[in-house]
Amino acid sequence: MQRREFNMAAAAAAALVSGCGGGGADGPVAAAAPPAPAPGTAPAPAEAAVDPARALTPAAAPAGPGFLIGTNLASMELSGPGLRYGGSTLPNVNFTVPRREDIAWLAANGYTKTRLPIRWEMLQPMLYDTNANAASRAAIGEPGAFHPGYEAYITGVLDAHAAAGIKCMLDCHNFCRYTDFIFQPDGSVIGLVKPPNPLLRTFTTDNRQVQTRIFALAPGATLRVAHFMDFWSRVATRWKNHPGLGGYGLMNEPFYLPKPGDTVETFEGWGEDLTIWPTFARAAVDTIRSIDPSTPIYLPGNDWSAPWSLATNNPGWPLAAPNLIYDVHAYLDAFSSGNGIDWDLEAARDFTAGVGAVPIDAQTGVNRLKHAVDFAKQHGLRLALSETGMPQDDPRWQQSFQNMMNYARDNGIEIYVWAGGNHWDYRNRAVTLIPGWHQNKTLEPPMSGPMKAAAGVAKATVYDDGPGWAPGGASVTITVYARGFLASPATLTVSSNNGGSFSKTTLTIPAGANGQDSFTFTPPPNAVATLTYAGASAPNLPPARKVYSLADPVAYAATSLSDAAMALLAKYSACKWELVDGYTDYLQGAPAGAGQPVRAISDSGYGSSAGNAMEMLNWVNTEGGSAMGTMVPPVMRVTNGRKNSDHSAFDTFGFWCRKTRPVAGLQPNPHNRVPYNISDPHFAIAAVSVPGSANSGLVFQASSADGAFASELAFSNSRPQAKWVDHLGNAVELTAPAALAPNTPAVVSFTSAGGAQQLRLNGAVQGTGNATFASSEYGNDQMLLGWGFLSNYPREGFGGNIYAAITGKGVPTPAEMAVLERYLAATAGI
Repeated sequence: MQRREFNMAAAAAAALVSGCGGGGADGPVAAAAPPAPAPGTAPAPAEAAVDPARALTPAAAPAGPGFLIGTNLASMELSGPGLRYGGSTLPNVNFTVPRREDIAWLAANGYTKTRLPIRWEMLQPMLYDTNANAASRAAIGEPGAFHPGYEAYITGVLDAHAAAGIKCMLDCHNFCRYTDFIFQPDGSVIGLVKPPNPLLRTFTTDNRQVQTRIFALAPGATLRVAHFMDFWSRVATRWKNHPGLGGYGLMNEPFYLPKPGDTVETFEGWGEDLTIWPTFARAAVDTIRSIDPSTPIYLPGNDWSAPWSLATNNPGWPLAAPNLIYDVHAYLDAFSSGNGIDWDLEAARDFTAGVGAVPIDAQTGVNRLKHAVDFAKQHGLRLALSETGMPQDDPRWQQSFQNMMNYARDNGIEIYVWAGGNHWDYRNRAVTLIPGWHQNKTLEPPMSGPMKAAAGVAKATVYDDGPGWAPGGASVTITVYARGFLASPATLTVSSNNGGSFSKTTLTIPAGANGQDSFTFTPPPNAVATLTYAGASAPNLPPARKVYSLADPVAYAATSLSDAAMALLAKYSACKWELVDGYTDYLQGAPAGAGQPVRAISDSGYGSSAGNAMEMLNWVNTEGGSAMGTMVPPVMRVTNGRKNSDHSAFDTFGFWCRKTRPVAGLQPNPHNRVPYNISDPHFAIAAVSVPGSANSGLVFQASSADGAFASELAFSNSRPQAKWVDHLGNAVELTAPAALAPNTPAVVSFTSAGGAQQLRLNGAVQGTGNATFASSEYGNDQMLLGWGFLSNYPREGFGGNIYAAITGKGVPTPAEMAVLERYLAATAGI
C-alpha cells in the first residue's frame, strides 16, 4: 500500500528482477499447524508439523467469475503512530469506517467486490496467551477476544455489501507484525491509561512499554504460528456465514522477516528466512478450511507481495487447498511503491522493479504481472492484484494502467485498486478511487475509467471546466470531459446567447475511458456571454457557463450585481460555495431540504479546473450512532427563504476541500491543489450568522492538515476575527470590537498580501496588520468551512450558520471587495 516505508536504494538493488534478496531454503514448507479450536476453547493449538508433500501439488483451480473490479476500502488499518502509545484511535479522525453510501456507489458502478484492510491489534487487542492481570484485562480486553466496537464496524461493512449485492474480502493489513504492550511479570503494563472516551483505545504513557512482534519460527519468537491460527480461527468462525463476506486476505505484504534462527526484522530483507511466511500461511489456510471450506482465501507472497518473485521467493508453493487465490501487488512507478507520481521523474530513474535497468513505459504493469501469470498458468492457479493504482496527472499513466487492466482481464486476474472508502487522508490523493463532487453531481475518480473500460461497464458522466474571464479581446479555453467509460463517442454542440467566436461548436468526446474535447471562445467586448450545450448522445450535459469580458465589473454592478460579482470571481479564479447548492450527499445525493444533513456543496465560482474540483464535502460516518462518535454533519435550514447550513449542534464537523501538495522527488507539481498558500495574496468572504453572544470557533480555514499554519476567519465570543500563522510562527490576529447580534446575518471577510492584512465586517474595516508570511516547501492542502483541521486533529467550528463563502488568490481592490460582499449579503437576505 502507499503507506509502506519503502527504501528506494534498497529496492533498486534488491528488486531488480527477483525481488528482495533472501537466504531462505529451497523446497517445500517444512512446518505448518493443525486447525485452531473454536473461540473460547483452551489451550491454544499446538504448532505441529505436517506432511510437507501436501505443499507440492495444488488443488485444481475452480472456474473464476467474469472480470472482477474492486477497490480497497482503506483506513480501518490506520491507527498509528499512536497505537498503544497515545490516543490516535478515534473513528472519523484517525480512521473512517466506510459508509453504506460508499459501497452502494461502487455497486452501482460495476464494482463487485472490495478489500477491507483491517488492523489485527484493533480487532484482537490482546493475543490469546497474553499474561495479563485483572487491571490490564479490564482496560484492554480478555486474551484473544475481539474488540466489540471494531468487530461491529466490520459487521456493518459486510452488512452494507450484502445490501448492495456485492462482496467484501477481509484483509489482515499487518505486514506480519503486531504492535503490543510489554507486559510485566505480574501482568501489568507500566503507564497504562484507559481513556474516558470509550472510542479511544487503551494506551501507555511510556513509549518504552510498546513492542513490535514479528513472525518468526526460531525459539524465542514473539509472534508465532499459533497466534496467527487463533486469529483466523476467530475471524472465520465469526463471519463465515455472512452474505457479504467475499474472502479472507491472510496478510498484507509480508516483508523483511527474520533470518533463519533469528526473531528480529532483517535489514532491508537481506538473508531473511523465506520459509517463515509460507509456514504461517499454510497453517492459516488449514485453520480457515477446517471452519469454512469454500470462501476464497487470498494468499500473498514474500517481498511486499511482488508478482515477479511469487514463483521464486515462496518455498513450497503452490499450496494444496481449495479456492486459493494468489495475491500480488504492483503499481506503475519505478519502484512499484505507488508513491512515484511524476511520470518524467519516474522514467528518469532508468529502473523498473521486476523488469530491470530500463525506464518505466506503457507496458510496465503488464511486464510486472507477467511473472505471476506465467506461474499461475503453469500450475492452474488464480490471481488477484489486490493493490495497484493510476496517478491522475499525466495521460501516460492512464495508458499504462489501461494496458495493465486489459491484461488482467484477459488473464482472469481480480483487481482491487488503492484506495477507496471515505477517509479524509486518502481523499484527492494522486492515486485514489474516492469519488468527489462537481457541478452538483458525483465526480467519478479518473482511475475508475480504465477499470470500467476493461470490464465493459459503459457508464460515464460529463462535466466542463475552464476560465470565465476574457477582457480586451482575450479568449478562454473550455474542456468538456467524461469521467467513467463511454462505449461510443458522445457529440455535443455549444452556442452563445450573446455572440462571440468559437474555435469549433461541435465537440466529440471519444469512446473509451475519461475522454475529453476542448474549444476556445472569444466573447464580444464588454459583454456577458452564456454558453449552453446540446446533444442527445452524451449521458448528460454540463450546466450553462458564463464568460465575462466586462471592462469595469464594479461599474457593471449597477446593471447586475450577480454578474458583476461573478465576473470578479472569474477574474480571480475564485471559489464560491452557496448553500442553495447544498446536497444531502456527494454520492448520488439530492438537494438538501430543511432539516436534512448537508454533505456536499459544488464550487459555483471559477476556482475549479478539469481534474481539480473545489468541492466542499462532509464525509463523517454517523452510522451506528454513538459507536462512531459524537460527530455530525451540518443540517440545512431555510431562514427567511434563504438556505443555510446549521453548525450549532454539538461536535458538528463542517465541510472539507481536501487536496494534495508538492512532494520533492515524487510529486513536484500536482494538479489537484488548493488555489493559494499563506505567503500568497489571498482573500476570503463568508455570509454567516451566530445564534448567541458567546460563539467562538472557525468559519473558514485554509491550511495544512498535518501542519500548524493557517489563514482563518473565525469568531471569538461572537466577535468576527481573522487569524494567520505561518510555519515559522509569524502571526497576525485581528478581532472586531463588537459582537454580532444573535441570528442576524452578516458578511465577514479578510484580505492578506505581503505587509498588509485586513479584517472587514459588512464592508467596514475592523482591523489591519502588516505581516509578511514565509513561504514553505509544505504548502496548503485543504480548505474548510464551519470548522478547521490542524496537526491531524479537528479544530472547533463557530457553531453558527453559513449561507455562502468565497475565497481566491490575489487581493481585490476595496471597490471589488465591496461588490463581492454585497453579493454574498444578498445570499443571506441582507
